[in-house]
Amino acid sequence: MASLGRPLRFTRRMRCYIFGFCINVFLVCNILVHQTWTKWNSALVEKPDSWSRTAGKGSAQKTQGDNEYRVLVSRFRKLMENAVESSNFSSSENDESLELISNAQNGTLRFKNRSSEQLFNCQDIENITDKHYIGSGWTKAVYSGIISSKKVAMKTVDIGGQDVTNCVKWGQTLAECYYRAAQKIVKEIVLLQELEHRNLVKVLGYCIPEEQYNGDDVTLVSLITELGDTIDLIKLLPMSWEERLRISYDLTSLIHFFAHSPHGPVVMNDFRHQQFVLVNGMLKLTDVDDTGIGDPHCSTQADCNLHFSPSEFHAKIPCQNGHCVGLNEKKNIFNAGRHFIIFRLPYGAPPSLHPILYDVVSGFTNLTMSADRLLEQMQKAVHLYKTGHYLNRTQPVKTGHCLESNSESCG
Repeated sequence: MASLGRPLRFTRRMRCYIFGFCINVFLVCNILVHQTWTKWNSALVEKPDSWSRTAGKGSAQKTQGDNEYRVLVSRFRKLMENAVESSNFSSSENDESLELISNAQNGTLRFKNRSSEQLFNCQDIENITDKHYIGSGWTKAVYSGIISSKKVAMKTVDIGGQDVTNCVKWGQTLAECYYRAAQKIVKEIVLLQELEHRNLVKVLGYCIPEEQYNGDDVTLVSLITELGDTIDLIKLLPMSWEERLRISYDLTSLIHFFAHSPHGPVVMNDFRHQQFVLVNGMLKLTDVDDTGIGDPHCSTQADCNLHFSPSEFHAKIPCQNGHCVGLNEKKNIFNAGRHFIIFRLPYGAPPSLHPILYDVVSGFTNLTMSADRLLEQMQKAVHLYKTGHYLNRTQPVKTGHCLESNSESCG
């Protein structure tokens, strides 16, 4: 028996050694990956250095780029002239920027500042202080700062971003790449002015310099807006139900406005938490360069079939007079439901409000309500909660459903 015990103990010991070795290898690999990620992420965050490197590459093309940039920016600056109402806004979800930028280049797309406040100009923006990097995407970088004692957000072209660097790698001049990226900021300047709403960030100023970008702040195409707090899941989770109700109402109000925009139905093609900020507790959309205006064109009914992945949800939108009527509205409603409403609105709600809130959630997730009806129901829920009338109900009104399966109100 003793002779059999020794091999058994040896086998167990070897297994422990092998297991320990594997654990150590796993930990070492994780440390190496973490260090690599940290270095890579730091390189992305250090935006001024990346600007300088990219600007250095572009300096070799300066002679050719100067003339190109002056021609292109002269078209941009026509946007800054105060003129009559803008001309036609029209777009589909696939080419929403084409007509907008075309009109900008031709000088036919203009707008006026509808606010009584004076907008910050290039000189004001040049004197921005306390500038701090907030974040960036593929095309733009966002900073916080102070102008005339006012805290603001400044959005600029990210010269070190993927759009510009990839464009330069593909053989385009820095002027061409910068102009292409700046189109998105100009589009946001125009849209945020034209689509004025309480749940869209307010434009406080902008600058479209005459000089080609050379690494100096004074040559940045920039947009100045209200400064808000970024939104992510970590910030949303600990919010009180009242705060989540306010956010849900703000989002519903914005979707209703987009459905009835004076320029046509607006669609948010890139619907994410990162596109929104909270300004004094109010939800506001801050990124509108990926929006489209006008329902898409169609020739057959099949052109208007909506498919949402990965939920595998399908919806048939009518093709009428060559347009998918209501597609933009339905797309906004469904995306708002799965990104905000379904996970924020129901849980922790007063039991007496469950029936009306269930109808709202169902309207978002199953597209059973229009934007008009959703706003009407949300206004009703807010009124009942704000006035305290929901406390007068000892039992909720039965609708055959309940919001939470473990709620005592589910009968």
